[in-house]
Amino acid sequence: MNSYFQKHKAELIDAPEGTFNWWHSMPLPNGKRISGASEDKDLQFKMWQALRIPNEGGLSGKRVLDIGANDGFFSIAALMAGAESVTSVDKDWKSWPGNIRYASGAWDVQPNIITADFRTHNFNQQYDVIFFLGVIYHLEDVFTCMKMLRELVADQGVIYMETQMSGIHSELPIFEFASDIYPTIAGQGKDKRDMVGISNYLFPNEPAVRNLAHTYDFEYESLDGPDNVYSQELPARRIFKFTKLA
Repeated sequence: MNSYFQKHKAELIDAPEGTFNWWHSMPLPNGKRISGASEDKDLQFKMWQALRIPNEGGLSGKRVLDIGANDGFFSIAALMAGAESVTSVDKDWKSWPGNIRYASGAWDVQPNIITADFRTHNFNQQYDVIFFLGVIYHLEDVFTCMKMLRELVADQGVIYMETQMSGIHSELPIFEFASDIYPTIAGQGKDKRDMVGISNYLFPNEPAVRNLAHTYDFEYESLDGPDNVYSQELPARRIFKFTKLA
């Protein structure tokens, strides 16, 4: 497990045959790293540390759902931290599921890989821990999704949510609309050539995240502090922990 989480200056290689370069850099057991688009090659390690999972007894015996699993970093991390099972779900796009299959095979772990929109998939069970990292602002139906997450997480279960935050500071709960027309924290992500598709929708401020938690009967915690290097270096991004109240 230590070899997966350790910070090292490994040789960066291009994506293996049959996969695509990840947004982030993915570690491999041979000490090499898959090259990613992000300049910070340790970005996902920093986010993992900010979750404080290693400081809270790991994930021993936990059933984990990783929504928007992408390259599989957190799915693999969860299995190597002792999770009983990990279900990894993402939509069918060029890097999925080829990348996570390659990475999990390299690390000899076996997440349950599902290609689907989590909003329409029938999971048929609840989970002790849900990773909801970098997903919420890609959803136009935030409240419906929160209701679904509450149904998916077990009593006293935990949702870890990471999100880009609104640039509007207010004591009132605000979701900032993404726009390609007006100056906002981010664009909608439409292709200017054919104007098809939207990748971003709504960005919350902290009161909005807190109210969202309370609306659906979650205990709310902002994972800030001196140990959260991730948010210190990226102040526009925050990590929150929702614990389901029985």
